[in-house]
Amino acid sequence: MTKEESLLEKGLYFLTALVINLIFFTLLSTYLLFARHSYEVSRPITLLLEEIPREEKVIFEKRTQRAGGIKEKLEKAKEGKPVPSLPPVATKSGDVPVASKETAEESILSEIERKVKSQKAEATQGKPTVSESFGELSGVVSGSGVDLAKSTTRKILYIPPFPQLRATELPSTFQAKLWVEPSGRVAKVEVLKRSGVPEIDNALVQFLKSIKFEPIEGNIIQTGIITFRFKGG
Repeated sequence: MTKEESLLEKGLYFLTALVINLIFFTLLSTYLLFARHSYEVSRPITLLLEEIPREEKVIFEKRTQRAGGIKEKLEKAKEGKPVPSLPPVATKSGDVPVASKETAEESILSEIERKVKSQKAEATQGKPTVSESFGELSGVVSGSGVDLAKSTTRKILYIPPFPQLRATELPSTFQAKLWVEPSGRVAKVEVLKRSGVPEIDNALVQFLKSIKFEPIEGNIIQTGIITFRFKGG
């Protein structure tokens, strides 16, 4: 290989490397340009919108009915002359008196107070009051039934048949609070102590709701406590 051929070969290698580098840098620049452009496009744009409050002007107009006053004011206003203030005129028949602001507010407050008192009276009217306890009842439950001790200030008129209770173990003491209406009907039974057997508790609650007491006068609900103790055998 001659010297000229060697130089030619080296020149070709140099040109080839230069072209390859130019192509690589061109591709790399294009990629970076598109990547930056896509990032700017995909980035969300936050817009802050602020509403400017508008000031609303409320114009209150007072109208005064006076003989000849309105017509005179309109004529002088058209001519550009100052309009003098009119002296107070006595109210004639047919005029509508205008109440002052203080009087109107007092009237509204009085009406509201009257309505509140009326609603309170309607709510309390016919609603019974709960008085003190009429006493306590106690009973011993055994296999033969129940022995109920009546030590109350209110007479019991009717005691329903005692339910048949079954349990594998001796239940604990059961205690409940009764709410009795003026008519003698048991309106509510609240369990204070449970026997440990849900079936027995439910049966005793239904038994107590069926008890009938003597009626009393007045719209009064009385309360009382009843306790059942269980005896084996």
